[in-house]
Amino acid sequence: MSAPLIWPTKTYFYPIGNTPAVCLTQDLPPGQSADVLLLGCGDARNVLYTIYSDLPSSSGTRNFDVTCCDYQPAILARNILLYVLIVEGEPIDKIWDIYYHFFIDDASLAILVRYCEKLLTHTVSLDLWNSCRYGSWLKVLDSRTLAEIRSYWQSYVDFECENSDKDTTLRGQFDKLASGNRDDETYNYSCARCAGPLMAEAILTMSELYRKFWRSGTTFLDSRAVRLAQFINPTFVYSIDGEKLEPHHGTFPLQSFHLAHAFSPVGNVSSPMGSEARVVQTAKDEFSAWCARFRQVVGAGDQPRVVLRFYTGDALAFCHGLLYYRSTGESLAPVYSTPWCGSAVHLDGADATRCPRAFDVIDTSNLTDHLGLTNVLLACVPLFKKDIDSSAILYTETLLPSGEDASRSFLGRLGGDPQVMALIFGLIPRPLLTGFQSTSHSHELLLHIGLDKGQRQFHERVAWVDPVAGDASREAPSTVLLGAATTAHDLGVQIFDLYDRTLASEHNDLTALLRPRSQALINEVRSMEDIHYNRKTFVRLLQLVRVRVRVSDDKWRSAMNVFLEKALGDPRRLVGMNYIQELFFQLHAHDLYTTDNLRNNWMHCPGIRPVPKELFRGWSNVPPVVCVSLTVPRHAFRPFTEWRGEDPLGSPILSMQLDTGEGHSNAFACLHGVAGQLDFSSEPPTIRESKPFFAAQSFVFFCWIPAWLLTFPSTTIGLTIQSTPQMATKFLSQLGPMLILYTSPVVDKDSVRILRSLPGIPPERSRVLSLPLSGSVPTNPCTEINLSNGKIITLTGRIDVREEAARDALACKADVTTEKSGPCTVAVSMGSFKYSITYPLPINGEKSKLRIARKSGYIEVIVAPSGARTPGGYLDNPFPVIRGPQAWGLHGLNLDILPVLDARSPHLKWLQMHSIFQMSDRELSLHETRTGGSDMLMNMKDSIHSILVSFAGQDQIKDHPRVYGLHEPGRGGVHTLVFVENLRLDLAAFTVVADVAVLPLEHGLMSSIRPGIQALHNSRSIRIIVTRGVEAEAWRKLLPTTVERCRTWDHKKTCEYGVESSRLKIPISSVLGEPCICSCGRGVSLELFTNLEALPGWKLLRTYATRAALGPIFAVSYVEPVGSAVRDMMKSAEKLLETAHAREERCRKCGGPGKPMLLLCSRCKVAKYCSDSCQRADWKAHKKRCTG
Repeated sequence: MSAPLIWPTKTYFYPIGNTPAVCLTQDLPPGQSADVLLLGCGDARNVLYTIYSDLPSSSGTRNFDVTCCDYQPAILARNILLYVLIVEGEPIDKIWDIYYHFFIDDASLAILVRYCEKLLTHTVSLDLWNSCRYGSWLKVLDSRTLAEIRSYWQSYVDFECENSDKDTTLRGQFDKLASGNRDDETYNYSCARCAGPLMAEAILTMSELYRKFWRSGTTFLDSRAVRLAQFINPTFVYSIDGEKLEPHHGTFPLQSFHLAHAFSPVGNVSSPMGSEARVVQTAKDEFSAWCARFRQVVGAGDQPRVVLRFYTGDALAFCHGLLYYRSTGESLAPVYSTPWCGSAVHLDGADATRCPRAFDVIDTSNLTDHLGLTNVLLACVPLFKKDIDSSAILYTETLLPSGEDASRSFLGRLGGDPQVMALIFGLIPRPLLTGFQSTSHSHELLLHIGLDKGQRQFHERVAWVDPVAGDASREAPSTVLLGAATTAHDLGVQIFDLYDRTLASEHNDLTALLRPRSQALINEVRSMEDIHYNRKTFVRLLQLVRVRVRVSDDKWRSAMNVFLEKALGDPRRLVGMNYIQELFFQLHAHDLYTTDNLRNNWMHCPGIRPVPKELFRGWSNVPPVVCVSLTVPRHAFRPFTEWRGEDPLGSPILSMQLDTGEGHSNAFACLHGVAGQLDFSSEPPTIRESKPFFAAQSFVFFCWIPAWLLTFPSTTIGLTIQSTPQMATKFLSQLGPMLILYTSPVVDKDSVRILRSLPGIPPERSRVLSLPLSGSVPTNPCTEINLSNGKIITLTGRIDVREEAARDALACKADVTTEKSGPCTVAVSMGSFKYSITYPLPINGEKSKLRIARKSGYIEVIVAPSGARTPGGYLDNPFPVIRGPQAWGLHGLNLDILPVLDARSPHLKWLQMHSIFQMSDRELSLHETRTGGSDMLMNMKDSIHSILVSFAGQDQIKDHPRVYGLHEPGRGGVHTLVFVENLRLDLAAFTVVADVAVLPLEHGLMSSIRPGIQALHNSRSIRIIVTRGVEAEAWRKLLPTTVERCRTWDHKKTCEYGVESSRLKIPISSVLGEPCICSCGRGVSLELFTNLEALPGWKLLRTYATRAALGPIFAVSYVEPVGSAVRDMMKSAEKLLETAHAREERCRKCGGPGKPMLLLCSRCKVAKYCSDSCQRADWKAHKKRCTG
């Protein structure tokens, strides 16, 4: 595996999601069928919310095909049970209790058991399941998963707590776990993020509800309902850890929902805003709406519109299995299904269920935190749909902060320059292209600033796209072969840089441990512990480079020689040098580089000793690579199982080590472990697994190694802990400097066996050492790159002129011209001959250079790459509409389901601060100094801010205007009218959106609409928003996108965009006075805009207006710094509060009087304390503000 093997000290059970639900189809065109892959799928919230909130189409509900993978079978067992309960129409309140409560009443328990018994009758085999009524839309991808899920349903049925000992034990486990969550003094910031921009208002209420949930095990606020919930809910008892009532300590049902409207002035709600009752009811109402829509969609039509597929196992292994199935058609893949499991990925149900082999949407939850971003991308990229019409998208999430500043550190996870990594993966975070996103993290940034970077979590969701996907003018799939313009030496240096960054945790800067304690030091040491990658990760990454880089075999080998020379001489990786033979092996296994001692004639290499006969007795030949197995007795793991240290054990990473007895030591981190032992009664040997895991008397480990390492007669093989500062501190005195848990001579057959293949995997598949990275090698034209210092300087695209007439014209010195026709595309013209070059990245086409070979018949266009803040690329049009048509860059919205804010309420003051986060620090500086006249995005953000806050009455005038005129002085005045029906909460995006009708004032319409405009003018209803310079044209590009993101109607065949043609023309024109939006949606649904009925001229004008969703566009903290102004404001306010607090004659910590006198802080001379103990207790909080 490309992820380390970690001793499973603790496996957390997350039965309920810990972040609010997201819409998985928000970036797909409306109506398009969606093949979705959920890795680390967790609970059912995202599936339910997606089907509920999906943007409807006039052609009907889209088809959903969702493949769900989770490491915990219990998650899938719970989810399938939930889906069945919903479709069968059981009472919503009982479904809620069964899915979300630790303790339930007898009626709920009876429903749970009845349906589990029903499901058990259908799950004897895959065939039986597929033939039952549920099997038509609830698919299971393999027999092992079905058996696992079935075992949980059986446990739920068999669960009885009449046994007082069991009941006492389970309740004791729960009380012990819950005791830390019942502290009245604790604020739980994480559970308040479900309120998004209202997070600050939600912290107190959500913290109290969290405490109450862990006191009663329910969300009930009524004491009688709590008393009736007297039975333990068995769906929270069973997980891969066995029978324990120990769900993760952060489990809290309400944080899965969107609760901003519980703290906002919306609708007619009986409970007071922000009250506990309103919060709970808001969550239950949302859940009820999800369920009703799910039941409606699943039950509609003869053929299911929703198909849900299930697989339990490791996410990386599952992706490899899917890729193997896609590439070979074979369901049995040469990869183990999970760490510590002896069976391979075997998708024996894939054919029968017609499983998708590529996906429109891949959501990876927060697997990046646990597996590493590089591993996640390597697993997902080959499963992407890559055809030209694809809108495929990948989502990653992170919760655990990394680096010194969590708000800025995301790019550090990439392991290289973002544009270079985009060329390797073919994917890039979309904000690095456009410079913004339409979803908000303002609440996370505020918390980050308010806690002075001290929070335990920083939630960040990132959308990854093909860099050319937003280029509507591209004519070929974006996957390209890249020509290497660099020398072999330069390429080798770049490969080493990739190696160095991927394995940066191995840097042995021991002097860091001697430096004074600081946050930077803490982060540096933490990075040494946070190990996600090994040599296989790097080599799979390099394999992707090899696929995408066109270079001769000789040049590649020369580059590899340069890389290996640097790797062998690397002074910063002393411990890592032990893995050099593993590096050689992985390079060989992935067909990237083979040393002589890994070739078939390895035994004849100079210096190789004779093969030990006792190791290979009965072998007719010894291949260059063999599998070594090591059986380790249970007692070797006592340092783990009997750990009694003050600190938690942590996550020990295991490696296999070969010592030659002659001073050479080689370590291998790419190993697999299973609880049990090898069975040699058959050939090849099989694995006898022991369950439960921690009751096993032995554990067997195996990995591939070069056979020549076994020719040393005194070789020993051991199991070690991979050395990190934390592990060395804990085990050095007990296990020695190499941290060896167990060792055995290679000739000891009781412990060591040499095998031809991996146990548990058929031999013919076991020898497939590497898996393909894609289904086919791309053959479209190559783009040559020029690298310098790890960054891309230029891209060179080439056109081979093949038509005889065109070659003649080229030879006769015909003029060749170029024009940037899209963010990534250059149009090349030579008289009547037209060509197009699509580069793999956005480009600055204005500075292109031509290289023409008139005799050889080719044209090369050399361009510079463009980023989010450099000329060209998507900066020319950050709001493209692509084939579909589909808004690209602004997420889709089903406006009609979003809560409407009372714009006249005084409780919208938070909107000002929220909207400020649209701007980066740079943009705010430009705005305050009035020097940003040429900054298109900054000015647009300011105009959107003005519309939103003035409509909500949060400006100085407070007149709540409903009509806004975008006004360009000197060029005709008002060029667009924006009519605001209402302001809605965009719940899943943690922001707001104005539900508007837009009317660009076209010359051709003026005679028809002039009376309506005059009526508005006479009534002084129009608030003027000045759009100067480039901003006016930018609005022409934004408006079609705001329409498309909420469109529920179909474009007509006569659409001015040319939707029936291969090329879209959107906007129709960016010239003021000309059309920019098509006429297909004019007047559609605007009769529902009842708040505008009294507006003079509206009934005439609405015939020509189009509904749109106008929301903020936010700066992204990893693109450029955000929030410094807010940080300064908060620090100033804190200082004032500190001073005011200090002037009061009371203790800063406890509020009490002096004993008898108050003591001053010796540093700042401001803070006062009643005693030394109060000062010590407050120091952690006070030192952040102490000015001494």
